[in-house]
Amino acid sequence: MSTRALARRLFRALLIVGVGVAAIVGAGEFGPGAAVGTFSLIVLILFAFVVLLPRAAHRAFERGEFERASRLYRILRPFVIDPGVRGALDVSLAGCRLAGSDWRGALAELDRVSGQDLAPSARAAWLNNRAYANARGPIDPASALLDAEEAMALRPDVAGFRHTRGIALLALGRLDDAIHELDNVWRKLADEDLPPLLEAERCYDLGIAWQRKGESDYARDYFLRARAVAPASPWARLAGDAVGRLPAARREADAV
Repeated sequence: MSTRALARRLFRALLIVGVGVAAIVGAGEFGPGAAVGTFSLIVLILFAFVVLLPRAAHRAFERGEFERASRLYRILRPFVIDPGVRGALDVSLAGCRLAGSDWRGALAELDRVSGQDLAPSARAAWLNNRAYANARGPIDPASALLDAEEAMALRPDVAGFRHTRGIALLALGRLDDAIHELDNVWRKLADEDLPPLLEAERCYDLGIAWQRKGESDYARDYFLRARAVAPASPWARLAGDAVGRLPAARREADAV
């Protein structure tokens, strides 16, 4: 769900509360003038709250400031009435946990959500996040594969969902299928610039797949590519560790 759509639905829900409060005040001893003033103040506060706060939370998430994003989402959540909007917030909270490799914490956030309450795009993200946690854990790779395929059916245009399916296949030990799926992520975005983090993660996972197949040279190439595309990322660090576990002859060649 977009920031604008989230803000609009939050504002509409909280505006109803504001009207109710103003009506109660107007019916009391303060009179209709006080009701108008109270209503105006409520609208002003709610507008600032539901527009600026969701926008700040999403910006923090996009910048990778996941702790800050999580705090802002949690501030918003108690004020949300609409179950679809609240579910979308929980999906975002789970995304923050996934960024910190808290797989079970992410699943706990997602378990609070009823997928039927979500719009198709939010439901696809919910399924993908659940699949990613179960696959990357790995906790339940078989369920991860089913969820990833359902997410792809809802949003076939999102390359990240295809990548999640590749991770699930890798967790299931279906190495050739995983390599094929992860290669498809690249082909899907061949005419675009892959986000560096996604490309680094994709290369790392391809390196793992080739390493498990016993193909050290292919694995090395992908690990080095992961380090080059996003040097400060966790995937670059993991790829560096993986290169260090290659056969000694290969490590010596890397040092030249």
